[in-house]
Amino acid sequence: MEYIKNSLKRLYMHYELVTCIYMFEPWERKLINGFVVLILSLVIFSSCVYLPTYIDTFVQFLSPLPLEAKSAASSQKSYSPVLQPQKMALR
Repeated sequence: MEYIKNSLKRLYMHYELVTCIYMFEPWERKLINGFVVLILSLVIFSSCVYLPTYIDTFVQFLSPLPLEAKSAASSQKSYSPVLQPQKMALR
């Protein structure tokens, strides 16, 4: 447990030295660290929410059609991997 504590202290000290926030007053350090935490949390959140959809769309765009879909697609003009908008039914 002590090893983990010392490692985290060492990492934080390295972060302060690299970003040069060790020169600021404590309230300024807290403000800057708050912005860093906010930006990191927004990046992690958007990665969890949007990245799987982007990757799925990218894989569908790059991957060829399965054999069953090719025979059905031969009767159509051409295959477009771009997502088509769906029509909404009014009730």
